[in-house]
Amino acid sequence: MRDFITGAEESERCLDRMVAALHLMMSDRQFCALMVSEGLETMPRLLAHRLPGAPPEPHVFCPPGKPLSDTGENREPIGGICPGVLDVLRDAPVKTKIFGLLQKVLPARQVEIARLMVAMDQVRLTYARMLVALTPQALLVKDFHPSTIANLTEGHRGAMVLEVGKLSLAVLGAMEQRGQVGLELVAASRFFARLMDNSRVVRYLARNYPGHFEEFHNLSEPFIK
Repeated sequence: MRDFITGAEESERCLDRMVAALHLMMSDRQFCALMVSEGLETMPRLLAHRLPGAPPEPHVFCPPGKPLSDTGENREPIGGICPGVLDVLRDAPVKTKIFGLLQKVLPARQVEIARLMVAMDQVRLTYARMLVALTPQALLVKDFHPSTIANLTEGHRGAMVLEVGKLSLAVLGAMEQRGQVGLELVAASRFFARLMDNSRVVRYLARNYPGHFEEFHNLSEPFIK
């Protein structure tokens, strides 16, 4: 889980570097005029909204497996399984026993567990069992006791529930953020690649920003063929 969060944070830092570099360029009127003359004035909307003074971009990204409308918690369960779970796991090979475990928790927790399994690429019985066993008592169905699927003392389980709960929230937040940032990162990298593929732009940046030129070039590398 921590590696997933770290990856999302690294993507955000990379995007921040791109925005900082672009902000430096766009503060140069001569460079802006050069971009217009070279037909490079059209900036991706996903990138432009991050620049200072830009209007906020509406958040429309939906994490993989999560419908834009809702999580399915308000729809009628199918065999004790929230329909939102089926939406999330629709492209994953799921063992029947996983659904049996999910029936032990309330619909909101079912969806959360399904999203965590997909995010961590761990749609497995052992992972589902761990998440169900470490579900807060309030999200368990009546008369189900986690001790029936995990050999944990109540004190030990309580501590682990808190720790896993914090990590789970961070992972789900990173999952959503990573998706949006990923889209912006692709748009930004392609835009930088276009800039660095233009000989006049390259000469201008090398002459006027020698201390930043290597950074500009590195930011474009992922999409230079």
